[in-house]
Amino acid sequence: MSTPEMSWEQATLLILGEVNRPIHYSEIAELILERELKTTIGKTPHFTVAGEISKLRSSGRANIIKVEPGVYQLVSEPRQAAPDVPDEAELELDAVDVHENLAVAAYGLHWERDKVDWSAGRILGYDIYPDPEYAIDFAGQQGVYLLYNWQSVVYVGKTAARERGLFQRLYDHHRRRVWSGKWERFSWFGLRRVNEDGQLVDVSDNASPAVVTALMEAVLIETLGPSFNVQGGTYMGTLYRQATDPNLAMPRAG
Repeated sequence: MSTPEMSWEQATLLILGEVNRPIHYSEIAELILERELKTTIGKTPHFTVAGEISKLRSSGRANIIKVEPGVYQLVSEPRQAAPDVPDEAELELDAVDVHENLAVAAYGLHWERDKVDWSAGRILGYDIYPDPEYAIDFAGQQGVYLLYNWQSVVYVGKTAARERGLFQRLYDHHRRRVWSGKWERFSWFGLRRVNEDGQLVDVSDNASPAVVTALMEAVLIETLGPSFNVQGGTYMGTLYRQATDPNLAMPRAG
């Protein structure tokens, strides 16, 4: 008789207990899938783990401390006994408790222009599992983007309106003859987060100064990589990997 599959809560607590160190919730999700503790995963396993941690902390069923935004540790002693843990009031934003208010809710680095099917009107990526079934469409993402000629940034742009989302802005650069051969890769930093169904969620029209400044800091750190910045952007959400559009692998009609 086969062993019943663990719940997300059970798998999250198992990983937290075994690593016995501060760990980001996205790494917990990766370990759960790597060890095949869950086979039914959905499009955003990191989001599911984040929600389980939030529920466990609020219910008090597990003594999980927040070491820094998005990073947690399971401890057996009272919270105040844990060393070097910032006070809750010092953390302006938290990647789990206020997931929707992250300065950069989702982002992708150095995606390839040739992996996009420009005729399909979509830009595909994935959280952890690369199966096309779990691909997420970021065509309507809002935020800022950069175009690269190899490793040099040749253009910085923004997309603020839903009808001029990330795909439409990139497509404008792709189809213009003057841009031909002038860029090969792109990075993007989005304000719209991905929900559990793999859909982009609208952002508030009223961004606080803290969110705006955190967005600017995060983008500059992630793109410039200054040597004195030991951490990445403080309020970064999930890094998504690029998925090659499945249409590009299909034979074209002659």
